[in-house]
Amino acid sequence: MAEIQIKKGDKSWLEKKVTVKMDRPIGTVHPKHPDIIYPINYGYIEGLVAGDGEEQDVYILGVDEPVNEIEVVIIAVIERLDDNEDKWVGVPENLLGTPICYECNINRAIEFQEQYYTHTCDAVYEKTCGAVMYTETDGERRYLLIQNDSGHIGFPKGHVEYGESEIQTAVREVYEETKLKAEPADGFRMAYSYRNKSGHEKNAVYFLSHYDYTAAVIQTEEISDSWLLPYDEAVKMLNYPQDIPVLEAAENFLTEA
Repeated sequence: MAEIQIKKGDKSWLEKKVTVKMDRPIGTVHPKHPDIIYPINYGYIEGLVAGDGEEQDVYILGVDEPVNEIEVVIIAVIERLDDNEDKWVGVPENLLGTPICYECNINRAIEFQEQYYTHTCDAVYEKTCGAVMYTETDGERRYLLIQNDSGHIGFPKGHVEYGESEIQTAVREVYEETKLKAEPADGFRMAYSYRNKSGHEKNAVYFLSHYDYTAAVIQTEEISDSWLLPYDEAVKMLNYPQDIPVLEAAENFLTEA
């Protein structure tokens, strides 16, 4: 089999099936840190050569016992910024799209070794949670919309962190982006999935929360603008079609309450 050189930062193997041979299965002692025992399977792909001149390494998630060889789908690239090679992350095909594939859970699973490197995680599957925030001014219900640095005009939201519930993420992210305290209403949860321009599958979950009117304090590092609008204007302002049914459902929920 001819060897293929893998360049640093190469993301072209994301979502491809590969066969991984295990040289450090679960329970193996780390070769450089003898106090660390491998909590997950760790192996390599024959014929693919990483930047260190050795075969491309892969972390295997979702397999709880040692294996010798396994077919997986690559779901993330761990790009080491202070090393000459990247690491890949794979899962069995039947686990694609499950919580194990989200960035926060990947980072937690590989921390035992990646804690020694500065790195980024480019994961195919992303999950964010947020809230449709509304209040009343001049006797009229108004919705808070924000614009993030990518140009997306929608609702405050952000990525799930390890160990958080959906509601915990929504409350934290709303506060970080607006300094408003979300109190999600019982009985309202909207979710959707879509593929972004990078080919990543984004899963978004929204709750609904009232707040007593006060000016939002926008997180300027990530948010470029904000609006407080009545429903008819807010729904026209949204520039992602996936968000429109979320706002429609929120308005219907409140009207029927």
